Amino acid sequence: GTEYDKIIGAQTIQWEGEEKTIAAMAPILQKSDRPTREKIQRLVWERQLQDREAINRLWTQFMDIRGQIGRNAGYDNYRGYIWQDKHRFDYTPEDCFTFHDAIEKTVVPAAVRIYEKKRDRLGVDTLRPWDVNAPVGDQPPLTPYDEISELDNTTAKIFHKVDPALGAYYATMQQEKLLDLDNRKGKAPGAYCTDFPVARRPFIFCNSVGTHDDVQTLLHEAGHAFHAFEVARNLTYLHQMEYPMEFAEVASMAMELLAAPYLAREEGGFYSPKDAARARIEHLENLIKFWPYMAVVDAFQHWVYENHAAASDPAACDAKWAEQWDRFMKGIDWSGLQAEKETGWHRKLHIHRVPFYYVEYGLAQLGAVQIWANALKDQAGAVASYRKALALGGTVKLPDLYAAAGAKFAFDSQ
Repeated sequence: GTEYDKIIGAQTIQWEGEEKTIAAMAPILQKSDRPTREKIQRLVWERQLQDREAINRLWTQFMDIRGQIGRNAGYDNYRGYIWQDKHRFDYTPEDCFTFHDAIEKTVVPAAVRIYEKKRDRLGVDTLRPWDVNAPVGDQPPLTPYDEISELDNTTAKIFHKVDPALGAYYATMQQEKLLDLDNRKGKAPGAYCTDFPVARRPFIFCNSVGTHDDVQTLLHEAGHAFHAFEVARNLTYLHQMEYPMEFAEVASMAMELLAAPYLAREEGGFYSPKDAARARIEHLENLIKFWPYMAVVDAFQHWVYENHAAASDPAACDAKWAEQWDRFMKGIDWSGLQAEKETGWHRKLHIHRVPFYYVEYGLAQLGAVQIWANALKDQAGAVASYRKALALGGTVKLPDLYAAAGAKFAFDSQ
């Protein structure tokens, strides 16, 4: 796993005479005209594909180890082991398949409408991958901050607006240097929140490069941090603090939505009222676009561990990923980009580093949007229920945690 991080963390490209990390290209990609966006995206893919064989070799090692773990634990495959290891006591693989079907039926058509609207506004014949996050017309990309300190301090103001106790938690993280937010060469990819149980403190790790995504990521990871603070404050034993991951992601995704009313500068945030509204629209559209992608990742992983021998061949994984991509990710034109499309699983950290940890995001997003719906009627009440549910840790079952937060745990199209 560390080797995978090293490979991804070392990927850089040359752009306008400078060496840039792949993450650092995101804001440049958003600001560029269409030919430049395509050039940048192709340079990024070209660099990533240089590591195709190295990641494939690692994959065969991952599969050998995971297969052995499953057999050692007495299961037919790794999924049987990991399902128990991840404490998935309140739903089954079959429930996940129901979820995939519901997303295909309900969400994919909505996502296609969003992509079609974007294609029409851009005035292009088809929406290519480098168009998905492109600005429309002369609309500049959202630029929330110039310095990391601005990201840190403005986000702190937002949390104080959401709830004074949550603001105090974040202030503690600032004071105790429990935040590593900037992107730099050689830094491991992604973002996460971990916690130190003896010290009863969380720690946030990000790769922030100046985009609105950085704001959303920090709001998200802070939701995890607040979860850690609440259980440390309210529960005695370590075992009680081991809450289900499906609800851990409710804590983070709901915080993105609960903080959204405060994105405007007049509320303590980053933007003009117009840009704050635009950020919220993009966020809500991204929620819809995310569920199909989540389904690709989860359906792919079910296939991998149900078909261990076949999935130990990276070429078979390429084919299965492309098949699931075509099933769920409709509305984007990938013609002429077969290698780039079928190696998408190489670039999804969870598949390599935290196998089977992804459906949690999709389930949690359902919980988060229900909390948001409650907040539209009663923001203070929704925040209070949210904090009450976080404080329960792992002392009640997953459906009961959702219920405490004012949400329902369900998988179907309805």
